[in-house]
Amino acid sequence: MQVKTFRAPTMDRALAQVKKELGPDAIILSSGKITSSSGEQQFEVSAALDRTPQPAPPQPPAPPAAESISAEVKGDIQEIKSFLSLLISSKDYFTHLQMKEPVAELYHSLLVRGFDEKQIYILLNRAASELNGDAGDAPRLFDAFCSQMLSKMRFSRPFRGISNSSGQPTTFSFVGPTGVGKTTTLAKIAAYLKIKRQLDIGIISLDTYRIGAVDQLRTYANILEVPFSVAQSKSEFEKARIDFSHFDLILVDTTGRNFLNREHVRQLSSIFEGDRKTSHFLVLSAAAKDDDLRQTILHFKEMELHSLIFTKIDETIHHGCMLNQLLRFDYPLAFMGTGQRVPEDIEQASQKRILSFLLPVRSQNT
Repeated sequence: MQVKTFRAPTMDRALAQVKKELGPDAIILSSGKITSSSGEQQFEVSAALDRTPQPAPPQPPAPPAAESISAEVKGDIQEIKSFLSLLISSKDYFTHLQMKEPVAELYHSLLVRGFDEKQIYILLNRAASELNGDAGDAPRLFDAFCSQMLSKMRFSRPFRGISNSSGQPTTFSFVGPTGVGKTTTLAKIAAYLKIKRQLDIGIISLDTYRIGAVDQLRTYANILEVPFSVAQSKSEFEKARIDFSHFDLILVDTTGRNFLNREHVRQLSSIFEGDRKTSHFLVLSAAAKDDDLRQTILHFKEMELHSLIFTKIDETIHHGCMLNQLLRFDYPLAFMGTGQRVPEDIEQASQKRILSFLLPVRSQNT
């Protein structure tokens, strides 16, 4: 690979040198401002041209039978193909954009914060198009990026319109992996509904896997003076719901297990099989890894999720992995857990709050 560095008083002149010497197929490796030995501000661009002949690729093994490839793997392959197609189709355009310092800085700042490269690529392209290709103004670029990002996200107000005169009780379950704070989140929301909304609620626990979880939730129920029941099977769950039929809302805690294991999801979903009366919150940790979050959501899709709740907002400074899921999937965000205190540390999701996670990025580009 042939690598060269070019310097010029302006970025356009530096790019012209790259094109003249290395040709239109050159790859930009880095760019930025420098101060020369004489104290002058210059633009430096490192570019490369790979002229190394590539050896013939080895013959790939025969692909496995189509029926042996899971739907999940097929989806991953299709996502990779679509991203490669996107990169190829817009290579020249985005390479030119990356020469603009605000684009490069925003692009790399978002990557560092855990954003998915494909999502950044798509949103920055759309933001630049919104500005008619004029992406040199950092604040305008950031605002356009935020506008594009929010246009792909949805937010939920699940308890809007529920009142004492609504008739049959509405049931919400809290499902998700172990350790994400489902029980605490349920207690926070129960307090909000009981104290601020003055609704009559009942709480059912299906979490007989951990004794401590039942005791913890029973304690919260006693403090709030709301009825509490434990169910160990589908029939017991239905009986408890009948007992609570005169309430406005029923909140259901579920077992926290390793839900990267599909069998655990199937065991849980069997309790709600044929149940059209229960809406499901999927509770996830904002501090979890991107791929773990993605796989967990994929495994829970069969439960027809109502919306997402992210906890541990306060336990990470990189919220990109959480925001990736809101861009990747069509599920709305309902609540965010911001700490351990009950009932204070929970808030309804909003566009303004989502944008607050990007403010450090903006400060670096202004």
